[in-house]
Amino acid sequence: MEKFLQKGTEITAPVPMAPPGTTGLGGFEVPLSKGSTLRSDASALNVGVLHLVPNLEVFPLLADPKMYEPNTIDLSDHSELEYWFKILSEHLPDLVDKAVASEGGTDDAKRRGDAFARAFSAHLARLMEEPAAYGKLGLAKLLEMREECLREFHFVDAYISIKQRENEASLAVLPDLLMELDSLDEETRLLTLIEGVLAANIFDWGSRACVDLYHKGTIIEIYRMSRNKMHRPWRVDDFDAFRERMLGTGDKKLPPHRRALLFVDNSGADIVLGMLPLARELIRRGTEVVLVANSLPALNDVTAMELPDIVAEAAKHCDILRRAAESGGLLVDAMTNTSDSSKENSPSVPLMVVENGCGGPCIDLRQIILEGMGRALHTNLNARFKCDALKVRLSGYYFIGVVSIS
Repeated sequence: MEKFLQKGTEITAPVPMAPPGTTGLGGFEVPLSKGSTLRSDASALNVGVLHLVPNLEVFPLLADPKMYEPNTIDLSDHSELEYWFKILSEHLPDLVDKAVASEGGTDDAKRRGDAFARAFSAHLARLMEEPAAYGKLGLAKLLEMREECLREFHFVDAYISIKQRENEASLAVLPDLLMELDSLDEETRLLTLIEGVLAANIFDWGSRACVDLYHKGTIIEIYRMSRNKMHRPWRVDDFDAFRERMLGTGDKKLPPHRRALLFVDNSGADIVLGMLPLARELIRRGTEVVLVANSLPALNDVTAMELPDIVAEAAKHCDILRRAAESGGLLVDAMTNTSDSSKENSPSVPLMVVENGCGGPCIDLRQIILEGMGRALHTNLNARFKCDALKVRLSGYYFIGVVSIS
């Protein structure tokens, strides 16, 4: 780290390396057992947690692993590269402020924040001149490089206080939302749940336009405003097919999925008011749910280590979630943040990669739900799986819903 402090802006950007104690460059791991648990401090519940030590395996539910290409955006297009470099550069000052604040705003934190900004800017400058400097460049790898740089300068979780505050605010209104959902008939409730996932997905501190919304109201006010704008038809709208699979048509009723793997995105309203109510609905229908989150912090994304406390707190207000957590019908798993550059031919599921989900949880898996821009648009938009897959994301500030089935 000191090389950046001493040389100021006159630096040569090294290849980012994973610091000791992190998962580094990851992939899949076969879980030890369903019984591994983390006890939540917020509750007496033992929320089932599949263990978190990574080991590469090909995700078993890809339809054609050899043809899998995670990245949707082609960064070999210079205009695309310039666009994303501009986005990352413009977001950098706010990220530095959050990172310094997460460490108490001390002089040492400010010094490390300035060094991080110079180092990351140097990486971007080098990649602009030589896009293949660190190997094949995809958007997932570019975004992960930013997180690796933060960890290199010992910023463990730049958004931790923001995530905690938004989780508390969202959990406070969750009982009212669940009561509203329970008052609806089955078909209306399913549509309202998907609208809720789209509306809550607006809370992404990686989007400048969305960050601007935070200055215009509380997160609950923003969530309600977003929900009111989620009118069909959406930009991509496969909801009718999803509804038919879930509820059937006429006398034809399909059995519920035995297990669903939900790749979740942000903390706060996104997980609490969006994905948890959807998970609850699947559980109500007899489906075992595995919530899959980051193993390491990335912006305001929820992590696997944070999920047990969130689930335990939510379960205080919901018997369905509580019984599922107690019986093993609601589990938590982790995903790593990149694919291993030493195993470039081993397909994964960037932006995030399940560490443990390809063992027990995938054996009887019949549904995958990918939520958020990083998991369902920037990557995996064109991915095909051996089971039902739903991709749900809010595309941009203008509330363009994208609900697609593959």
